[in-house]
Amino acid sequence: MKKLKIYLAGGLFNAGQRLHNLFLAKYLRELGHAVILPQVEALQFFHGDRFDVAGVVESCRQACQSSENIFVGSADGADADSGTCVEYGIAITSAGTAIIYRTDFRTAEEKEVGVNAMLKARGTIFIYHPCFIADLNQVEGYYRELARKIHEAVLSITK
Repeated sequence: MKKLKIYLAGGLFNAGQRLHNLFLAKYLRELGHAVILPQVEALQFFHGDRFDVAGVVESCRQACQSSENIFVGSADGADADSGTCVEYGIAITSAGTAIIYRTDFRTAEEKEVGVNAMLKARGTIFIYHPCFIADLNQVEGYYRELARKIHEAVLSITK
């Protein structure tokens, strides 16, 4: 079985998105995966008061194109994060496989209309894991289960 790093894509511009990525990465690591978090990788492109946009774009492109990584992206929200969609396009075109997950509970999986059809290209594993967390005591269990579903998808790809 080939061991791939998980490139964990999704929005990363507000506290909620960043915390979501951190929690998910934590539980994926507990399952033995190496995880690339773009929000962490981007730190190397801050130089004083300057941000090297071209550098971060190239870094993300290379990570999504690498045969050593598997793309796992969030399709949450009314419309998926545009950067995540670009990264997905690079990954699915390069590797032929990707994992997309959705935690948004506004529709049922069998009636899902919130996910752009382009995020379900052949070779994509789609995971629907709606989030109904209403108490901090539910966070660990929720993320453990989401990580387990992603872990199983990764295993099915790397067989």
